[in-house]
Amino acid sequence: MAQTTLPGIATPAALREGQIVAGRFSIGRIATSFGALSVYTAKDTKTQKAVSVWAAPPGIVRPEISAAVRGAIRSVSALKSPDSLSVFGISVEPATGVLLVATDPLPPDSADDVMAQKMGEGATLSLQDAYAILSPVLDVMATAHAQNIVHGALGPSTIRVVEGKGKLSGLGLGSVLIATKEIPDAFIAPEVRKGLSPNARSDIYAIGALLYWLCTGKYFNAEVAATSLVSALPITFDVIIENSTAEAPDDRFKSIASMRAALAALIAPAEVTAQRVAPPPSNNAEAEGLDVAIDEEPVQYSTLDVAIDVDTSGLYAAPAGAAPFEGARPSMVGVAPTAVSGDLKGLVTEATANDAPRWMFVRNGLDHGPLTARELIQAIIRHEVQDDDIVFNMDSNERKKLYEWPQYREFSSQARDKRKRDQHETEVKSAIAEDTVNARAKVLVGIATVAAVALLFVVYWKTLGPGSASRRTAELDIPRPNARAVGGAIEVLPPPPADEIRRARSGGGGGSGGFTSYESAMAAPIEFNMAGGGGGGGTLSDREIVGPLNASLGRFAGCAALGSPGDVRLRIAVGGTGAPIGVTVLNGSGAFKGCVVGVVRSLRWRAFGGPRVGFSWGFSVQ
Repeated sequence: MAQTTLPGIATPAALREGQIVAGRFSIGRIATSFGALSVYTAKDTKTQKAVSVWAAPPGIVRPEISAAVRGAIRSVSALKSPDSLSVFGISVEPATGVLLVATDPLPPDSADDVMAQKMGEGATLSLQDAYAILSPVLDVMATAHAQNIVHGALGPSTIRVVEGKGKLSGLGLGSVLIATKEIPDAFIAPEVRKGLSPNARSDIYAIGALLYWLCTGKYFNAEVAATSLVSALPITFDVIIENSTAEAPDDRFKSIASMRAALAALIAPAEVTAQRVAPPPSNNAEAEGLDVAIDEEPVQYSTLDVAIDVDTSGLYAAPAGAAPFEGARPSMVGVAPTAVSGDLKGLVTEATANDAPRWMFVRNGLDHGPLTARELIQAIIRHEVQDDDIVFNMDSNERKKLYEWPQYREFSSQARDKRKRDQHETEVKSAIAEDTVNARAKVLVGIATVAAVALLFVVYWKTLGPGSASRRTAELDIPRPNARAVGGAIEVLPPPPADEIRRARSGGGGGSGGFTSYESAMAAPIEFNMAGGGGGGGTLSDREIVGPLNASLGRFAGCAALGSPGDVRLRIAVGGTGAPIGVTVLNGSGAFKGCVVGVVRSLRWRAFGGPRVGFSWGFSVQ
C-alpha cells in the first residue's frame, strides 16, 4: 500500500532501519502504511520477539485526541485474542513527538489484497469464504464491545487475512485511522462521518458494509441490493445487510451476537463452533519506555474448525477428508449432484411400477398404511416418514429403516435437506426478529422462505402433482408456499411437529368446548378411505377451502363481543367427508375461542376422498 501525504497532516514518521525506539525496539523495514500512519517490522531486544511498530507523526494525533488514543490503547492491551493483534504498549518519542504503538506482527495480506486478487480473476468471494474472513472478527468485536471497546475504523485494510481467516488490526487506533482518511467512507457509519464518536453499532455498520463488499466486489450502496448484483446470494442476505447498515444506529442489529446469529444460521448451519483454549493469566513485566507491559511468553491457542457443505441439489456432499454431517448415512455422503426433476421422475416411475398398497411405516409407535409406493413418497415429501422410521413391505414382510430402502433414499434426502433449509430460515428470522426489523425485512424473509421450498415444490409438481397428471389425496398433498393471509386466505399446513403431537396426545392440544383440537386431529393415525367415497377429486383447492370461511365472516365477527384480540388465527383440520374434525384458536379469550370453534363446527366443505387436510386461516375484527 503506497504511502500518502494528506492535506494538513504531517508527513509519515520516518524511522531508520536499525534505530532503537522506546528504549527497546530495533526498527526493520516498513511493512505498510495507512496514509501517514506507517507500520514497521521490528524486534523487541528484550524478549527477541518479532513485533510491529506503528508510527504516527504529531500531525495525526492532535492534542485533543491524544488522551483518548492513549486510553484506548491501554484498554485494548488487556484484550487478548488469537484473532486480533495484541497491543503491547504506547510511547511518544521525546525528540520528535512521534507516537509509537507496539503490536503483534502485522500479517502481510489484507482483505483488500485478497479481493484484488479475486476480482483480477473475474470473481468475488463466496458467501462461505466471506464468512470465514469475518467470523473471527465478529468474535473479537463481541468481546471488545462487552468491555466497552469499539474499533471505529473497520475496513478492508484493517482486516488482515491469514489462511483464509480474518485477523483484526488497528484496534485502539480508530480515531487515528479515520484521521488518515485510509478507510473509505463506504465502511464508516453515517454518524461517524458526521463527526460523532463511534459506538458498537458503528462497528456493526462497518461489518455489514464489509460483507456486502466481499460478496459483490462493490462498495456498499443502500439503493442497490446485493442479490441484484450476485444472483447466487440468498434473499435473506439482503435482510442481514439492511439490518446492519441502516442509517439510524437504533435500526441496526442491537449487538454483534445478534448479527452473528443471523449470519451463522444463513451461512454456516453445519459449522462446528471453534473451541478455543483460554490463554493463561498474563505475567507481564513493566516495559521500559512503554505505558503498557509486553507479554514475555507467547499465548498458545488450539482451534477446531470443521465445516460440512450441503450441496445445492439437495444431496449432502462433504468436502474431501471431512466428517459427514451428524445424522447423515454413509450412502448420503459424497453423492454427486443429480438433475433433480429428471432423475427423481425416473425414480418415481421405477418405484411405482406395479404399484399396490403394500407399504406400511411406523412413526411415534403407530402403524400407518397400507400405502402405495406413490403415497409413501408423498408421505416422505411431507416429512410424515423420516430416515430412521421403520418401513415394511407387506408382500415380502421385509422390514428396515427408510434410508435402507434404495428406491426411497433420494426422496428422503431431498425432504431432509428441505427441513434443514426451513430450519435455517426460521433461525435467521428469529435472530432478526430480536432486533425489531422493519416491515420490508419481514417481507423479504417471507420471500426467502418461499424460495427455500421452491426446489422441492417443483420436484413434487413434476413427479407427483398435477404436472405429472396424477391424482393426489389431500392428506399427502405437499404444503403450499406459505400465504400468511389474514381475512380470507389460507395456508395449507404440514402435520404438527413431534412436540405438538405429544402435547395433543396428553390433552394439551388446545381444543375448546369438547371439540377435538387441530393438533389432536392431525396427530391421529391415518385412516385411508379405501372405498374412495369422496366426491369429485383428490384434494380441495384454495378457493374451495376458504369459501365456507369467508361466507361466515359475519358469524365470526359476532364472537367479537366475547373478547376478540383483533387479529385472529385458527388452525383447522377437515376430514375427507368435508366435515371439520378439529380446530385450534390461537388467540383470544376462552369464551371467544369457544364461540369461534362453534362456528367452525357448523361449516361443511366438499367431500374430497382423502383422509384429511390441515390449514391455517385468519380474520381481523375491525
